[in-house]
Amino acid sequence: MNIAVPPMTRSRPGRPRKAATDAAIIRAAVELMTAHGVQGTTLTAVADRAGVARATVYLRWPTRSALIGAAARAAVAGRTLPLSGSIEDDIRVAATFLQQVFAAPTFPAMLPEIVRGVLANPPEVVFDSVAPRRRELARIYRERAAEQGFETEVDPNLPFDMLLGTAIAHLLANRRPMSEDDAADLAEVVIEGFRGTATRA
Repeated sequence: MNIAVPPMTRSRPGRPRKAATDAAIIRAAVELMTAHGVQGTTLTAVADRAGVARATVYLRWPTRSALIGAAARAAVAGRTLPLSGSIEDDIRVAATFLQQVFAAPTFPAMLPEIVRGVLANPPEVVFDSVAPRRRELARIYRERAAEQGFETEVDPNLPFDMLLGTAIAHLLANRRPMSEDDAADLAEVVIEGFRGTATRA
């Protein structure tokens, strides 16, 4: 999985550049989660792996949940969902994209932290930061549904939300992500469903 962190750079001893330090910490957290899960991703372990003081980690992310949430955002947002403007094609691509994200070794450990962070009061994780193309897909659907033969009297976020919700439900029910074939089947069901309502109307 592509981690959305900047490359490491050299800096003066004792005064590391913030971006390089943040990158090292996030990278260490993702690597530890992959190898040892959430329980093995302690602030001390992350600091040791990143080569920084524990206080450096603590000042940026005072709890393990906060750090894991940051790592989750970096890992998920580090991949970009490509959109073409064709609703049918974009639904298929989104289904495949979600399948690949969920199949990443770190994702099952990160998902609870994403959910907890999004639902915290105040939120610790902004949902758009882990699903940054959701709004763009909704915009495409809203603007082009009529001309492309899709239902117009629905929430334009619904196609993406159906894909994401099904991917989460499949992981919870089966303790494994969807397969590529599952994702392809899901995309066709969603496409047919939104075309079908337009046809019936």
